[in-house]
Amino acid sequence: MRTVNPLLRILGVVLLTTGVACSGGLKSTRATVLETELELAYDDGQPTERPILAAADFEWLIKFEPNLPAYSPRRLRLLLAQPGELRLVVYRHDEATGRPGARLGAVERSYDATFTSGGRDGKWLSEPLPGIGVQSGPLWVGISVPRPDGGAARLWASKNESPQVFQRDAEPTTALQSGRLPVTPLLRLLVVPEAPPPAAPPAASPPKK
Repeated sequence: MRTVNPLLRILGVVLLTTGVACSGGLKSTRATVLETELELAYDDGQPTERPILAAADFEWLIKFEPNLPAYSPRRLRLLLAQPGELRLVVYRHDEATGRPGARLGAVERSYDATFTSGGRDGKWLSEPLPGIGVQSGPLWVGISVPRPDGGAARLWASKNESPQVFQRDAEPTTALQSGRLPVTPLLRLLVVPEAPPPAAPPAASPPKK
């Protein structure tokens, strides 16, 4: 019996699939557009801590700065260390205060053990961010749990201290910089660069008298 090379078998499936797609190409001329995502991360990639997360009033905050003229937030990637309820909120950056501003979207889930990672298995959880339009400037992501106890969800965190990570103070007059955390959660933001929105047309000049 002749042995079939597994690679040739795979290539044959690919070619067959391509051929079927081409045969139906006369009915549809719409091509699939592949988008290139950028991943923003401030952790060092070394999951060493499983800290208890804060309640919503004292949520952990990560300030993401894509440094792009315009972009679309697409997904959050995180390394879940313990199952339970988790709340992730995306905020616009408030230029006037330098703090999180208007809420743009949220992910609220109760994860079971299926989604947890041992920290070294590369098992990242991916959460889409639908409904958030094109942005410019920084974004904030808040991390919290309904009840900060031993049964709540936890994220893996690295020991490196990032200037992008804070804990919110319930008193809004407290300086945000005073709430920096000694760890960095393994939570990352993926964005797609976009063309900046068109500039507003200049105001019409009043008619000359």
